[in-house]
Amino acid sequence: MINVYLSYAPQDSQGAEEARRILLAQGHRPWVDPQATGASGWRAEAEAAIKAADALVLLLTSAAAQSVAVTYEWSLALGCGIPVFALVFDAADEHPRLQQVHRYQRAAFADENHFWDQFVADFKQRLDAERQAAQPASAEASDFDLSVMPEQPGYWLVMRRGPLLNQLFRLEREVVNIGRDLANNIVIRDAQVSRFHMRLTLQGQTYLAADLDSSNGTRVNGAQISGRVSLNDGDFLALGDAIVLTYNLVYLD
Repeated sequence: MINVYLSYAPQDSQGAEEARRILLAQGHRPWVDPQATGASGWRAEAEAAIKAADALVLLLTSAAAQSVAVTYEWSLALGCGIPVFALVFDAADEHPRLQQVHRYQRAAFADENHFWDQFVADFKQRLDAERQAAQPASAEASDFDLSVMPEQPGYWLVMRRGPLLNQLFRLEREVVNIGRDLANNIVIRDAQVSRFHMRLTLQGQTYLAADLDSSNGTRVNGAQISGRVSLNDGDFLALGDAIVLTYNLVYLD
């Protein structure tokens, strides 16, 4: 089952309902914003749903291309590292960034049923491939001693590979900078770590990770990150090849 956030302009609600029906028939879990665009509180609920999604499916029409709310939704998904799939119907003057997401052109199919068949088959195949690509770091977990875990409630990083093995770092600031320079909140003195390597930013109930144009890059669960990526309990963060941290949450009883 795949959690899907459906992003669309209000004018395209009929097409959104068709996409929702088809995704449900495939055993997936589509989420459609239950409130009218612009209603009080809609953004917080939509943000939570986007961050919890495995993918965002965008109904890309001329109305959606002009919608500030729709643009916010797909750009947030990309910033969180969530794959975006665009169902292109009659888009005009679309944002250039959308040219780089997975796209399905309705005009390329004479029959609408063939269009949907192609989408659902390719959609699952691409997501499965992306999940498999992220597996190496998870499989690598058996290589680490995970017996040391934080016990106090809060957000934590634990060093699983590096010069401070099994060191626990409690995250108590909204913004946490990590790098080799002493000005960082968490200092890691290793040649593979850039002076200012990575930043964690608390947003809502979770931290987002962002690479700071480091020389050796930052990976989350084996996948190189660009933009900001939402972290989940147990995620592995690699700074270059020498440093591995886990992100761990401890909840109040």
